[in-house]
Amino acid sequence: MLEESDKAEKELTALLRGCLADVIRERSLMPMWFVTVLGPVPPAEETQERMDLATEVLAYRVTYQVTDTVVALGPETDDIPERWEWHDDLTERLERW
Repeated sequence: MLEESDKAEKELTALLRGCLADVIRERSLMPMWFVTVLGPVPPAEETQERMDLATEVLAYRVTYQVTDTVVALGPETDDIPERWEWHDDLTERLERW
């Protein structure tokens, strides 16, 4: 079961990263929640780190069905310990960005 979960996570990450790369390549407008925390365009430096973080934020939003159009991670929640930990980790990393 754990192997299937890891495989699904890797597949989701690859899919989201590919979609994100396509949007950036096409110079499409990014959603407000994205621009607010990651900026409108990738930086010339640390591009890989930004893509990794952006992909993880997208994975979080998909995993927990976050639909907030302004707040990247949606409301704080503690109903699922793993979700709270992931939310906390992403919040900290986004603040450093």
